[in-house]
Order: sequence, then C-alpha cells, then structure tokens
Amino acid sequence: MPNDKAILVSALEVAVGAFRKANPNPSLLGSHPDRAVLDPLSNAIARCATYQAVAGLVVFCGGSGPVLDSRSLASHLFSKGGWPTHDVEGAVDWLLRLLSTREATVLVKAAIWGLSVDQSVSLGPSARLMPFASLPDSYMKGRLEERAKPCYDGSAWIAPTYYDMPDAAYVEEVAKFPFIRSDGAAFQKMNDVEEGLNDVAVILQGAALGQPIAVACWFEYLDHDLEYSEWESAFSWLLPEVHPRVHRGPVVEGGRLQASITAFEALAPKRRDILLRSMERFRLSQCRRQPIDRVLDLALAFEIAVSDDGGEQIPPSWKVSVRTAQLIGGRLSERQANRKSISDLYKLRNRATHGGQLKGKGVPDPDLVIPASGDVYLKLMTKLVAVRVEPDWKTIELDGSS
Repeated sequence: MPNDKAILVSALEVAVGAFRKANPNPSLLGSHPDRAVLDPLSNAIARCATYQAVAGLVVFCGGSGPVLDSRSLASHLFSKGGWPTHDVEGAVDWLLRLLSTREATVLVKAAIWGLSVDQSVSLGPSARLMPFASLPDSYMKGRLEERAKPCYDGSAWIAPTYYDMPDAAYVEEVAKFPFIRSDGAAFQKMNDVEEGLNDVAVILQGAALGQPIAVACWFEYLDHDLEYSEWESAFSWLLPEVHPRVHRGPVVEGGRLQASITAFEALAPKRRDILLRSMERFRLSQCRRQPIDRVLDLALAFEIAVSDDGGEQIPPSWKVSVRTAQLIGGRLSERQANRKSISDLYKLRNRATHGGQLKGKGVPDPDLVIPASGDVYLKLMTKLVAVRVEPDWKTIELDGSS
C-alpha cells in the first residue's frame, strides 16, 4: 500500500503534467490551475492518513484561522511544487511536515513609533528592542513599509492608516505556540501575548519615555515554511482608547529601558497592577486633545500611584504633592519645585472639576503646568518601579526615606 508521500508525489506529477499540457506557454499573471488539474490532487490528499488526522481543523496564520480541507491544500501544494518551480518532492515534504506539526515557535514582532534605540536591547530571555531598520525583512514588515509615508506635520504617527516609518521594533520568541487545533487555543495565546506587549508599551511610556508611543504587532513563524497563508495576517494596533499624536522621540539609552522593564517585573503582582493602572491614566493624559481632560487624567495618575490602603481622609493635593516630592527626593529646592508643580496641577484640577474651565484669577497656565507635572510623574514612576515593596508613605511624608 503506497505511503502518503508516494501518493502525493505521483498525484502532483500528474497535476503538473496536466497543467503544462493545457498551458504550453504559461505566464505568471494569466495562468492558474483549474479544477481539472486540482481535483485529482485534492482527492489524493484526502486519501492520505496525515491529512485525515487534521481534516477540518484550524491552522493559525498570524491572526486568521483557515480550516484545513483537501481542496485548499491542493492549491497550496501546486503553488509550492508545480509551475514554475517544479520541485515536486520538496513541495510534498513541506505539506507532510506542515500537516504533522501541532506546536511551533512564533516570533511576535512589533513596530514602535515615538521610541528610538541605537542598538539591540534585551528585555528578558526571549524579548528585545532594536532599531526598526535592523528588523529582518519579512512579508509583514514589507506591508508596513509600503504603507508608510511622511505625515503632513512631521509627526511619526497620526492614525493606523497614516504614519511615517517607525524607529524601533520589538521581537519576542514564543515557544510551543498552538499551530493546528480544533479549538481557539492559538487565539487565546495570541491575546495573552498581545496583553503582555501592551503592558510593556505602557511601562516604557510611563516609566522611561514620558511621551506617547504607538505600537503595531504581528505574528510570524520562526520556521517560514510554516507560513501557510501569511497574506491573511493582520496588524494588531496596541493603542489607548484615545489615539495619540506621536512625535519623533530622542534616542533612549538601552540600559534605561532594560532597567525599567526588569524592575517592574520584579514587583509583586498587586504593585504591578496598581502602577499599571496609574501609567494607563498617564498615557491617556498624553493623548487627550483638551487641556482640561489632560489635567484630570494626569491628577488621577498621580493619585493612583501614591495612594495606600490606610483609608485616611487626607486632602489629595497635599498627599500627592508631599509624597511625590519626598519620594523623588533631592535638595530642598528640588523638592519644593516638584511639590509646587503638583500643587499647580491640583489648582487646575479643582478648577476643572468645580468650575468646568481652566481660566480665572490666580489660575496657573496649563501650557506650563501640564508638561512640568508630566516630567515630575516620570521621575516619580522611575522611583516607584525601583522600590520592590509598597513605600512606607507615613515615613516618606516626614523624611523622604523609602
């Protein structure tokens, strides 16, 4: 009884011969195998035990999940080993290996706008940042490059349909990724990976950069032969609910980015959750178009970051300004300046919540206060991420020690 390889080699040779007889002068654009060519090949695939083990299952293709059926496999097999390549044995080996694979190693790749690095930076045992130009060429990278064009106002990124070339790239290797399954395990895994990458983006913005970034990610197989239908892949945009206007950022020293991610991952889960919520609000404050909304989100980001479980009724302005200034530390004049920045922010916050506008006698200029307090937030978060346990706020209020 012939084995699967013998069945498929014989059927593909016949299909190639039938195609050449019907198309003695084939062209790249106008000649495709018809049903007379593909149906016998499809029938041969259906006879194979390797196919029968996965018929009707889903193969993960970077965002899509085509169902495996003999007709579509016949088209793929002919494209791989028919005209113009005529590599029959190589195509059959490819198909049998693909149908026998259950798990594979995936490369999660992302383009990042608003962040620049001058060299590859490790973010753990399986993830790294690098200049976008250093990212190896691939189908999805090419799609992104084809769509990129200079923005009218010099921005790096304005919308998912309007962006310039990104400056940085992220690559993470994920082993044992579901390849062929009967359930949605691959899509659940994809969702988990994307959530982790989104957290990385929030941390980079809130604890290292202090300015908006935009991220588009996609999935590729480490073994390119497993790309069954890569043209069906799609970009996943990891953006806050209010889309930012992203400008070019300065080159950031890699050790600083690495230290922020490493320190954050060392925190207890509860601390990570609290700081992530705070940084999410900070990210939103940088995306808002109206100053009044930026003030409200930024004040909330500070409050989440320096709150505790004490339940004491402490005026937010005093608590946030004192705790922030003391934890950041420095000379008395530096602490006074940082406290003033937060106090001015809360004057605007009070006007926003009680008066509905940021104008009035004695009200600070929001165009000065918002960026100044944003800089203070970045210093605060750098300190908080570096502290392994929840700060002793009562002590910090008095002497600034942690």
